[in-house]
Amino acid sequence: MNKIIFSDESDLEVSNVIKTGNTIKIEIDSGDVNSIIQKFNNSPDKTSVMRYYAGIDLLRGYSGYTEMASLQYVPHVTTSVDYETTDDTTESGFAETYADKITVTMQKPAVPISSVGTDEIAEIKEDIQKINDALEGM
Repeated sequence: MNKIIFSDESDLEVSNVIKTGNTIKIEIDSGDVNSIIQKFNNSPDKTSVMRYYAGIDLLRGYSGYTEMASLQYVPHVTTSVDYETTDDTTESGFAETYADKITVTMQKPAVPISSVGTDEIAEIKEDIQKINDALEGM
């Protein structure tokens, strides 16, 4: 069983977690969209630190992903096929297992420009001027 343990020590069974750039996608086998929204939306205290476990083994930790960017719900997804057992009622002709899938995309909040200090802005302006001077000298 894979699970995420949140900052508040609550947990949620998940099927996968994928990090891409400034976001993580959390895949959950569940049809209860409302409870998933409650778990992730507007819950920065809960989602500020999330640890991803396979059984009792800690695989990864995620920090700062406090904004829910999106949620996708796909009903009745084939999760496994038992090729030992035939079943004429399925498309594959074999016994299939299904689950409703929810994918939650979490992201780190954008840093507001106003949080950049005056000294940092001055340094950036100097760097831009140096680049412009170097380009003009070519």
